Amino acid sequence: MTTLTASTHASPRRPTGTSVAVFCGARPGTPAAAAVARRVGELLGRGGHRLIYGGGGSGLMGELAWSAYEHGAGILGVLPGFLHEKERNIAAPPQTVRLTESMDERKAVMLAEADAFLALPGGYGTVDEILDVISLTYLEQHRKPMALVQVEGEWVGLAEVLDGLVRGGYADPLPGDLFQVMDDPVKAVELVTAPVATVR
Repeated sequence: MTTLTASTHASPRRPTGTSVAVFCGARPGTPAAAAVARRVGELLGRGGHRLIYGGGGSGLMGELAWSAYEHGAGILGVLPGFLHEKERNIAAPPQTVRLTESMDERKAVMLAEADAFLALPGGYGTVDEILDVISLTYLEQHRKPMALVQVEGEWVGLAEVLDGLVRGGYADPLPGDLFQVMDDPVKAVELVTAPVATVR
């Protein structure tokens, strides 16, 4: 693994800040989703928290990261080398960048660095990241909360699939305080930044 440090935001973070990994799309999505991404970035910055994300500057990622930066958040961008070579963090705000060898290593770094997780609307990669967190929670490899923030019902179908696994007897329910689908970004950020016992 290679670590590259770009110019980082120098604003001090509060000692109580939480490192929150946010999964979201590199495409713009809807105007409403972009507004929610900016709101989440603002809430993380104003709350003294650190943003961990996929390192890009486009789509919802860019809206999130620039808002977090403008409101004082420290930022860790994690991306595989091939994406960095292709995009060079196009239009991303100043941040610490950690390069990985693969997408799987990227997820491993984000999961290890984060105290909590939040997902905004996104594509296949976002769903993959969500399911990794859920699987590790289910296997009791960590106790880190996650909120899925939906803007226009994006996570209803996924929640129904997961409920179906429980109803069918294939899985037990996850602890209610560790995984929730939410419509309100303020409550979602409050959920994932509340103190919890973590097992890394």
